[in-house]
Amino acid sequence: MIAVSGAFGLTVSACGKPAVSPSANTDLADADWIDASANLTGTDGEMMGRIVFADATGGVLMRIAVEDLSPGWHGIHLHMVGDCSDGAAGFKISGDHVDPEDHQHGLVNPAGSERGDLPNLYVGADGRATVEFFRAGLNLNPSEVGAAANGPFPLLDDDGFAVIIHANADDHSTQPIGGAGDRVACAAVAG
Repeated sequence: MIAVSGAFGLTVSACGKPAVSPSANTDLADADWIDASANLTGTDGEMMGRIVFADATGGVLMRIAVEDLSPGWHGIHLHMVGDCSDGAAGFKISGDHVDPEDHQHGLVNPAGSERGDLPNLYVGADGRATVEFFRAGLNLNPSEVGAAANGPFPLLDDDGFAVIIHANADDHSTQPIGGAGDRVACAAVAG
């Protein structure tokens, strides 16, 4: 396990994982704590993976399995609107990063970070990654575990939220998205 900042935990495995398919949840199904889930789709509308989420004490836990990405580091962020219907246009309808406190972008930015900022995702040579993130200070539903400690920032509001994977790494400081480039995958989570 690699600790990334005090607010995040990260575990990555990119080798030997089964392919993600619409009929299977791969390694994600073994989690008995799932409160929400969503499929990741590419700009062509094809399924690329799956994400599961849970309210946890102090934040939100998410587990991601994805394939068909270019090898290397990719920025990944939580976006304000749970809509991925405009993939061909680059998933712009998902809006900006979750940022209820009007901070700047970046985990290493002294004026940051937005609540939608996450560590980068590393994709292996086979185009696959499996990762688990914890993001402090958020909750899925305000009535769930840890909501009082996480503040009034529910992700599952009236328009839900989206998880966006970008083409390039996030440098965690450049505005507005850390130089992460195009949006290449999206998961819409309904409110």
